[in-house]
This record gives sequence, structure tokens and C-alpha cells, in this order.
Amino acid sequence: MKLTIKTIFLPCIALFFSCQQKNEAKKSVTAFSSTTSIDSIQKQKELTSLSDDDLALFKQLYPIAILQPESKNSFKKYGIEFSGICYACDLAEITLSKDVFHFVNVCDSNEIYQIREFTTNSNDAGLTIKTPHNEFIFKRVEKEPIFELKIKGDSLLLKNKRISKYYTQKALIDQFEIHDCGDFQG
Repeated sequence: MKLTIKTIFLPCIALFFSCQQKNEAKKSVTAFSSTTSIDSIQKQKELTSLSDDDLALFKQLYPIAILQPESKNSFKKYGIEFSGICYACDLAEITLSKDVFHFVNVCDSNEIYQIREFTTNSNDAGLTIKTPHNEFIFKRVEKEPIFELKIKGDSLLLKNKRISKYYTQKALIDQFEIHDCGDFQG
């Protein structure tokens, strides 16, 4: 009987220890691969947040015009274009994210033209957006976030979405001179 216990017990112990070693090896491989995937996910998030930061200035741009060219104060020099808001109501504001580039009518947020296929290049001087047919160049022209927009490529005909020459962040629009439309119901 002792011989039977030894012949059964010794192989079981050997099998048990060999399984333990394999499990330890699997755990270390799993730990390494999960660390690697966590690192790659964090790097990917960092790259994504960098591109979000680059686009932050351009997330929502509102059309403005030069009202008082002689003024040194940017908030008096530029302002909301009266005719595009009160009469024609045809100006386009611009919204931009990593995935979509929109031109939206300032008076009717349901009237949208969108571009999904584009690349962006941001630097201190502004932003360049390249689409298959156009290149949109937002050049910073003042200390404040005021940009001159130049478009290269095919002509862009947008119904009720006239593109302005100058844009600023929508969040700053209250700081500019605003002309009252008066009794006009445009």
C-alpha cells in the first residue's frame, strides 16, 4: 500500500508544482500585456487630447466684420455684421471637432452644411483645414482670438450660409459692439 501511495502521490505533487509554474508564467505574461495595453491607451488618449487642445480655439467660431478700422481696441474695431444678422440672416458660423466641420446658419441652427473628410494643421499663426476640394486657412490677425478666413480651391456655394472674412470665438461675442436690429423682424 505504501508503494501505491508513493506512486500516486509523487506524480501528483510533480504535476501540481508544474501547473503552479505555468500559472505564474501566464500571470506574468498577462500582467505585462495589460500594462502594455494600458500604456498604449494612455498614449493614444494623450495624442487625442493634444489634438483637442489644438482645435479648442476653433471649436465654435462666430462671424464678425470690421466696423471701426481706425480703432486700436479689437472689441470696438470688429463687431457683428449688421446686414448678415438683421436683414439677410445668411451668415454662417463654424463649428469644428475632430470628426466634423460644420457651417451653420446663424439664424437657423437646422440649416447645416457639413464636411467629414478633412485634415487639420494647427500652429501659433492659426489653423489650416484641408478637404478634398478646399483649403480653409484661419490666420490670427489680432492679439485676441480673431481670425481672418481665406479659402483656396473650388468655389463654395452654400445656400443661406455666407462665409464671413473674419471669425472669433462664439464665447467672446458679447464683448464686441452689438448693433440692435431695431424693429426689423428679419
